[in-house]
Amino acid sequence: VPWAALVRSDRPPHEQAGTDVFDKNLRDMGHGEQQPKAWPVVIGGAFGVVVCLYVFLVGLGLLGDSFQCLGGRGAGGMFDAISNPIAGLMTGVLATVLVQSSSTSTSIVVGLVGAGQMSVSTAIPIIMGANAGTSVTNTLVSMGQSGDRIALQRAFAGATVHDVFNMLTVATLLPLEVLVGAVDGHGGPLYWISKALADIAMEGGEKGDDPLKGKSPVKLVTAPIANAVISNNNYIINALSLGAPTALAATWVNETRGCSPLVRRLRAEDTDLAEDHARSLLTRRLGDMDCSQFYCIGSEMDSVFKKISHDGYDRLTKCSGYIAQADEEMCGAAKCYMDAGGYYVTYVEEKQIIKGGLVKGAGDIAGGIISLFIALLLLCGGLVGMCKLLKLLLLGSAQKYVVGAAKMNDYVALLIGAAVTVLVQSSSVTTSALTPLCGLGLLPLAKMLPMTLGANIGTTATALIAALAAFTHDAIQIALCHLFFNVFGILIWFPVPALR
Repeated sequence: VPWAALVRSDRPPHEQAGTDVFDKNLRDMGHGEQQPKAWPVVIGGAFGVVVCLYVFLVGLGLLGDSFQCLGGRGAGGMFDAISNPIAGLMTGVLATVLVQSSSTSTSIVVGLVGAGQMSVSTAIPIIMGANAGTSVTNTLVSMGQSGDRIALQRAFAGATVHDVFNMLTVATLLPLEVLVGAVDGHGGPLYWISKALADIAMEGGEKGDDPLKGKSPVKLVTAPIANAVISNNNYIINALSLGAPTALAATWVNETRGCSPLVRRLRAEDTDLAEDHARSLLTRRLGDMDCSQFYCIGSEMDSVFKKISHDGYDRLTKCSGYIAQADEEMCGAAKCYMDAGGYYVTYVEEKQIIKGGLVKGAGDIAGGIISLFIALLLLCGGLVGMCKLLKLLLLGSAQKYVVGAAKMNDYVALLIGAAVTVLVQSSSVTTSALTPLCGLGLLPLAKMLPMTLGANIGTTATALIAALAAFTHDAIQIALCHLFFNVFGILIWFPVPALR
């Protein structure tokens, strides 16, 4: 029986044209007798694939850390005051391209929404953009096949599946969301469906800790090598995204606690004087203190402050005993500090993002460029080695497994893509690992599509877990928007074969 007959027997005619290259590979593999490889060659090749995959994953992690370092401060600032949906969409794309991780950008958005700094309706286009921006990574990976024109065509086509799905889904759902929101005044289908589920989830819920924080198996394995090159303080980016705390004027100060007499209230525009006032408290200098200002810090910012620097956080001065009780009560559930402004300047604005690793002494810009160069070397080296070894192992004696994969049910392939992405907590890792297989002709486009869509579903787990940890209504709602954006896209483009 010809290989093509095995592959095409149960496929509709519209899918047959997209598998010509794949069928040619299978026919080529089926012609002639294949000499069985010696066990040392198989074991050595398998070990080499694992090593190359590890190098590739380390390079992928370094790539994200490098872009995060180079664009982290800008990525945090780009989320400020975005009300235009098109601007929000482009911001989500650009932020995700800068940090090479939709998990990072969506986590920032979830944090902003959970902290009340951004509305859910404003954040929905940014989430859509973040979903589209993550498809850049596997497109870059496909360029590793540049030495072989045919392999490059296959790999680039496999990578572009992700791009086209996201673009078509955005082109369908974003106008609908905007138009319905303009009529309704709040939002469209994504907004209301996610709101209904968030209302159910919040009933009787309590705030908790993120149970899977730092538990990604890929990060646990690659972190020792990646951190030896560059280690970023991600909490600085979170603090920048939340914005600088606002200074409030005190109506009375306790001079018996060392506060200087309250001569005049500090105007909001006296920023230099405000920083000097906060610094004097933070450093605990001897003499009179200027207690004319205080800061109300919400739970989200307070948690980030503590994680940035435990020593600096312990030295923060609480308002109790320094200002009037009525002033302190203005903060409500938030914590009141006398010197939070100085902490923000010293530990967030002036402190570099790189906190450790080989490139720490080079600074954020130079260190990010150096680590980016190292990441590209590791990515290309690991990718080339993995492709060569896979070709050696799979193109010779594993035809039956390739045919079995080609005959896999599309919905099973979708579930596998989602499960793998949940395990590695990165859609970029999943799609980037599949792209070389497309280049080799081992994975046809017809099967790359469902596995890519499954990876899109799996990557929403990170935002859902982060939202459940914060457990604010808006945080859960925007995380559900991320999930349903991908679910609706699959329901639109996948069930009908002609639309695939």
